[in-house]
Amino acid sequence: MSEKTVPSEEELVSAIQAIKLDAPDAGVKTVTNQILKKEPLWQVSEKRVKKFMQANGLTQSSEKSNNNVKTPVKSGLVDDPSVPVSYIDPKLDFKSVSDAVVARMVDPVTGKGLFAARDIKKEEILFTESPFVYFPPWEGFNMARSGRACGNCCKAIMYPNRLTQHCGNCNMYYCSKECRTLAWDNYHQLECANLNPAVTKFINFCEMEKWQAPMAVLRIYAQMILSHQRGELEQVLGHLDAFATVSQEERQAKETEWIFMEQPTRELWTKARDLLRDAYKVPPKKCKITKPLPEELLKQLFDEEETFLNYLGKFNINNQNGGMYLVHSHINHNCYPNVSIDYPQRTSQYVLTVRAIRDIKKGEQLFETYVNPRWNKETRQTYLDKSYLFKCGCERCLTDGPLTDELRLGLRLRD
Repeated sequence: MSEKTVPSEEELVSAIQAIKLDAPDAGVKTVTNQILKKEPLWQVSEKRVKKFMQANGLTQSSEKSNNNVKTPVKSGLVDDPSVPVSYIDPKLDFKSVSDAVVARMVDPVTGKGLFAARDIKKEEILFTESPFVYFPPWEGFNMARSGRACGNCCKAIMYPNRLTQHCGNCNMYYCSKECRTLAWDNYHQLECANLNPAVTKFINFCEMEKWQAPMAVLRIYAQMILSHQRGELEQVLGHLDAFATVSQEERQAKETEWIFMEQPTRELWTKARDLLRDAYKVPPKKCKITKPLPEELLKQLFDEEETFLNYLGKFNINNQNGGMYLVHSHINHNCYPNVSIDYPQRTSQYVLTVRAIRDIKKGEQLFETYVNPRWNKETRQTYLDKSYLFKCGCERCLTDGPLTDELRLGLRLRD
């Protein structure tokens, strides 16, 4: 009879990860039994399995409440509001987007992450995704207002043709019937200046400040109001809540100038909230809103500063060139990433793709870079700390490694 061996930490963690990918809710006992079944010559105890599951954030799964309904496990620290709160949306169907990825909570500070559900080859497109919420950089929005770009995806429109559509109430053009429908259903029914003149004051104020985040919040609020008309508010709120969230106040407190900028910044927040309330709390009759939001939600959105600041912060830490993407938002940062974020449409950054820049093994976490990879270590870490509220401890930062040719080619960086 063969003598049993004790697997190394790397071997055991790899085995645990493989089991958790197939059965995310499996507990310590189940995982241990599965390992012994697959590796009968291993000597493994439940205590050791539990130790490594806890160390790698693999014990977190959905918890059952008293009525036996699963509720998501959230990240965050009770005594540190600068740590973003997030969770894996239980109603988000990852398999409908890609068979290559699976979501899992990493740890209370990191939050959720995206992992390879199978082996992935270099240059493979893992998935393509359209944003759940989108407001483009101001240049794109101004092109849309002048009829030179689609009012939804901001794809350039050289001249009207048989595919272009326009709003029946204003001069906003769209590159397709699909984009016009998406815009109307998600925000334009409330954002159309000819139906809702008060929204113009809010837009002009944000444009004057070159302030993108409140415009995204405007569209988030519109999506809530319009989804409620269709009976879909609960689903929309669930998706929005699952995005990593931290107050904009916590983000800006990281700025060294905050002590001098606090008062004028708070005045800006108050002005923006007042204009937003005027435009959306009681929309004009022309907008045809027949079902007002529930009273408690109305109060949160329009009367509580904390809610507004949380949505500003939510957009800013999930913002990918103006978009908030349900699946992409799970990808964490590394200064030596294994995936690249690309845009397949030549004149628009609305739809994104996630591409592997090297071979990725099943169970590996996917990482993109949130920073310009050409930056030196100090610049990268300062930016990440201020913008995303974490200190990067990746291998490239620990060793102060250079930008390699492999990374340069993988990210398709120009010299």
